[in-house]
Amino acid sequence: MTAPLVFGVFPLGMAGGPDGLAVGPPDDFEAIGRALGELQGDGKPLLPRMYVVWSGPASTAEVSAQVAQFAGIGVPLDMVLCYRDPAGDVAAWASFVSQVVTRHGREFAALQVTGEPNLTWAGAAADGAFPGALDALVQGVLAGAAAKRDVGATVEIGFAVAPDIDPATSGFWTEVRDSGGAEFAAALDYAGIDIYPDVFGPRLGPDVLPASVEQMLRDFRERDLAMAGIPASVPIRICENGWPTGPDRPEEQQAAALESIIRTVHGLRTELNVTHWELFTLRDADSSKDDIFHRFGVLRDDYSPKPAFHTLRRLISEFG
Repeated sequence: MTAPLVFGVFPLGMAGGPDGLAVGPPDDFEAIGRALGELQGDGKPLLPRMYVVWSGPASTAEVSAQVAQFAGIGVPLDMVLCYRDPAGDVAAWASFVSQVVTRHGREFAALQVTGEPNLTWAGAAADGAFPGALDALVQGVLAGAAAKRDVGATVEIGFAVAPDIDPATSGFWTEVRDSGGAEFAAALDYAGIDIYPDVFGPRLGPDVLPASVEQMLRDFRERDLAMAGIPASVPIRICENGWPTGPDRPEEQQAAALESIIRTVHGLRTELNVTHWELFTLRDADSSKDDIFHRFGVLRDDYSPKPAFHTLRRLISEFG
């Protein structure tokens, strides 16, 4: 039998956009704990997802301290290491990744090496805008996997990308294959993708959304990963998925969109080897603002639930 989906969530009230961080009222960690407990119900623990940003060798000490703080909270996290070095020091980055695995490879559930290294237009919101991003992906994964072998760590190492509209033009996946080869593919515990259908790009009707999600996942598995030499035995994780509310984006439609997406993912999990679905994000950054990056949450910024919160709780109970 195919295993149930593993559900995860980014629990904090912020989002990264092309113009910088969308933020609002401070996080209420007691309210976060209550909300996660309610979403989880009697099922398996949700996988919390956290991010740190490495911006070059001078940031290593500070970011390492942040990583250690996350490792020490006592809950296995999906830890994302973002590569945002304007100088492109890939060797220092690979050393940093190796140190994280050596020190904390038994404390984290997963370690994502780079965030969307193929996305070049989103500025500081994605790693692809920084020099050496593709090399940071390949060398970071290889360094992490080597450290994992050396210390007997258990953390699952992978990466996450944005959907590639035209891989023949971008050349990203053939470069990954040429740079990393079979060693890179063998080092992966998962391959992740961040999907935002009906958010970025053309608006989709509810009748079109399932087919769009399926096409994204099929393209990723059957075209992109295959082009990079990454076999079907490497699981796919949906590392980010969300649907913001706001003007022309009713809260009830958010609930319907997330349900449609999750049901589609669940239906494809066996054929395409999809193991995880993770929500971005639990709470709005600032519910008073119309900008979509401020309103991705299934909770408002005062932690009151939108309809999607109750829908997600039901789906986690059904599929988790």
